[in-house]
Amino acid sequence: GGAFLHGHTLKVGCMENGQISWDNAPILGSFGTFDAAGLGTVTYNDQGDLVDAAMGHLEKHIVHITLNGGIQIEVMRWSNHINLRITMSARPGQDGHCGNFNGNPGDDTQDAIRARIGLGVP
Repeated sequence: GGAFLHGHTLKVGCMENGQISWDNAPILGSFGTFDAAGLGTVTYNDQGDLVDAAMGHLEKHIVHITLNGGIQIEVMRWSNHINLRITMSARPGQDGHCGNFNGNPGDDTQDAIRARIGLGVP
C-alpha cells in the first residue's frame, strides 16, 4: 500500500501458504505479468539475482514490481519466508524498517525506528 499506490494494496506471500494479491484478489497464480492499474507492473518469473546467494540451489520464484517514480521491488518467494530488495531514490519524509535514508546510521537502530514509527509498517 501507500500513497504511491493510490489506495490499492499489493501483497506477496511465501510459497507455502501465501499468494500474490492486488486489493485482496489473487493475481499471478503462475508466471506472467499484471498491470497494476496504470501504476506499474508486477511480473512473476524465475529470473533475477538473489538477495541470499545461499538459496541459489533452489528453484526461483521472483516477483518483480516496477512502479512509477523509479521504484523497483523484487520479492524472492521461498517455501516459508520471503527475501526483498527495494531499489529507489530517497523521498522526502521517507522512513521505515530499514531506516530513514538520511545518511546517519546512528538513528536507524531498532529502538530509534520504533520510537519514530512504532512496530507496524507505515
